[in-house]
Amino acid sequence: MTEAAAAVAWRLGADRVESARDRQHAATLGLTPINDVPALGFYIERDDDGLVLRHAADPAGTGLRCALADTTELADRQAGGRRSPLARAFGLHRHAPMRVLDTTAGLARDAATLASLGCDVTAIERQPALYALIEDATQRIHATPEQRPVWWSHWQWPVHADAADWLSADAGQKAFDAIYIDPMFASPRRKSAPQKALAWLAELAGTDEDAPALLEIARAHARRRVVVKQHARAEPMAPPDLQIRGRAIRFDIYLTPRA
Repeated sequence: MTEAAAAVAWRLGADRVESARDRQHAATLGLTPINDVPALGFYIERDDDGLVLRHAADPAGTGLRCALADTTELADRQAGGRRSPLARAFGLHRHAPMRVLDTTAGLARDAATLASLGCDVTAIERQPALYALIEDATQRIHATPEQRPVWWSHWQWPVHADAADWLSADAGQKAFDAIYIDPMFASPRRKSAPQKALAWLAELAGTDEDAPALLEIARAHARRRVVVKQHARAEPMAPPDLQIRGRAIRFDIYLTPRA
């Protein structure tokens, strides 16, 4: 299980129909519906651009949201194209795009990048508030065809589940060429990345102490490879077959070729 994950509330809006729908969805996800900004901790609320994650200490701040359709942000993440470390970790510089399962989606930034590179991507997130952000972004784009990015056909509906449990259930029906794991550990990884996003994600998700167990399950299910994102100086969870190094991060690759 995740260690020291933070609880999150769902602040309801003034619109009665929308508020009733959000209240029901909050209950489904195990989030506490509230009417006012809480005194402490995280909460999500709906604004004109969809669901946003905020903190009681910074209610007027920009917050965090899942920006699937943010072309500027995606262009930054796509820098290098199929020669980028992420693309090379999945073998996209040599092979055709594949079916990918992102088991630790977070805000779905890497998942969206892989979809933009042609991979059919399914994103799983077990933290309820983060999943709500991904689901809301998916729903909003799905409902507005004129705003869909060109790669939208590669984006599958997200899943709210523990990835290890989800993979283990009806495993024969879940065929993925590659499985991606981006675990959250106690030490912050990328000091050049936006500190608020990293700090908030770390507090929300806690530390993924069960990541080594997820790796073993993923290796038993992936048809071609498992890719694990790590701090550049972190110890591998298991001896990898290949490694792709970036400036601050490293991708450990475990080959799992199957007929």
